[in-house]
Amino acid sequence: MTERHPKINVDILITKKNTILLGLLTEKWSRGKSMYGVPGRDIHFGEHIGETVRRNIREEFDCNVTSYKIISVNANYELGNHYIGIGVVAEMDGEPKLLLPEDWKQWEWFDVNSIPGDLFPATRNLIECYKKGTVCASE
Repeated sequence: MTERHPKINVDILITKKNTILLGLLTEKWSRGKSMYGVPGRDIHFGEHIGETVRRNIREEFDCNVTSYKIISVNANYELGNHYIGIGVVAEMDGEPKLLLPEDWKQWEWFDVNSIPGDLFPATRNLIECYKKGTVCASE
């Protein structure tokens, strides 16, 4: 029998002034629903959290991280997976480019007080932590 273990990833909330960047997920990730999420990928073995954040932003947008801060730890069981997501709020230089069209339909900036309701669960938890201004965790 194969033993299964949770994976660890980063979920990155990109902010600029009073806005946050959300991506509209493709059907591959949203089960055919309209759903928004944030960039995030697995942490590679031996990779520091900051290295993962910087790599992910380069891969997703061809931009550089100018600052980041860890704000949450979230358990994510969506799509039959089990992830422990380290939530990070970050700023980057430049504007996002759509470099992974197999994962994202588009990227949009939203006012922090006008966020769409159809959020991927880990994204919802990350935004709630950001709005509270405290480090938090979800099970």
